[in-house]
Amino acid sequence: MIVEWNPERPKKKVTDLILRTMQEGGVIAYPTDTHYGIGCDLFNIRSIRKLYAMKRLDPKRSLSIICRDMKDISTYAVLGDFSFDIVKWYLPGPFTFVLKARKIIPKLLMTDRKEVGVRIPAHSVPVAIAVLCGRPVINTSARIAGDEVMTDPRVIEKTFGDNISLVVDGGILVSEPSTVVRLADDTVELLREGKGALGDRISR
Repeated sequence: MIVEWNPERPKKKVTDLILRTMQEGGVIAYPTDTHYGIGCDLFNIRSIRKLYAMKRLDPKRSLSIICRDMKDISTYAVLGDFSFDIVKWYLPGPFTFVLKARKIIPKLLMTDRKEVGVRIPAHSVPVAIAVLCGRPVINTSARIAGDEVMTDPRVIEKTFGDNISLVVDGGILVSEPSTVVRLADDTVELLREGKGALGDRISR
């Protein structure tokens, strides 16, 4: 099912549907500032496993989370003074920051280093979904492993079929991945160059 939803002028019926879908373990697709993402409830392990299966992802591949704000990030990941200043400067925006995960994060989502990728997109829909749920939302690109990211909500719905409960229509997007930066031991490691430009704010 494809739905239209504007968090700034939300229709109660659609808002209630999105919340109920997430609470009942559904998997949904939504637009972000980089591409269409697919997500589910952070603590629903069955839904997370379903997400891995429908995307044909390697079980060892970690997934990122979309947070509501900086307080949310600090609840689920470790933010020291060094990383806090950087993350606060670049978010919201097209960046994924890899930080040391707190124990509250399901192990399934962590890297071998017990780290997790966090995002606050500069797009109202994914952040509003996290606000609606009251906690972060799983985030991964709308594609089958090895294929191109899908840019059309109708293609997403057709490709994933019954595996996806809802697609929030954001129109056809020009897809470009987020810039992924690992922050550890007060150092910056660029893992993937994407839409977000680091500029001269931090040394690499």
